[in-house]
Amino acid sequence: MHLKGFEFIMKHFYKIMVVCLCMAMLVPAVGCGSKKEQEGIQDGQAVDMKELREAMLAADTTLPEMKVSTSEDEKGELNFTVFSDFDYERVQSYFYAYAAKGGPQEIAVVELKEAGDAAALMNTLQDHIEMREGALGEYAPDQLAMVEHAVIKQYGRYVAMIIAEKSGLVQQACGDMM
Repeated sequence: MHLKGFEFIMKHFYKIMVVCLCMAMLVPAVGCGSKKEQEGIQDGQAVDMKELREAMLAADTTLPEMKVSTSEDEKGELNFTVFSDFDYERVQSYFYAYAAKGGPQEIAVVELKEAGDAAALMNTLQDHIEMREGALGEYAPDQLAMVEHAVIKQYGRYVAMIIAEKSGLVQQACGDMM
């Protein structure tokens, strides 16, 4: 009887060991996948900036006529400095849309060469927003709330800045394209 109990334990011991080994191999896989992948951006995956711009601008039907500047423009590098003093050499591409008649509305998306530069870029965008808050506080306090609710969001190598009445819809459109 003692020998049968030992065989029973050994038979189940191997099954338990197999299950434990399988679990041990699966547990590390659960943590795989970067935050970029969770946001929808894969390494090296490019987003069509023109399609992204069109989708974001169409998302908020209250936007006034918007002028657009892009990295493709002849003065793209110079125009970039309107909303950021980030090192342009670290930028892959961008678009910047702003109210044609001087309202607070602005939408920008910057594609970086390296995702690790996003925090530095986001800081310069925050500085831009704070500067806009100061200016609007002086000459258009009725529009200040829109700037105070501005959104800056990272999607892997992409960073979006949104100043719009319906910034949530614009952000959703951006996220859908990522």
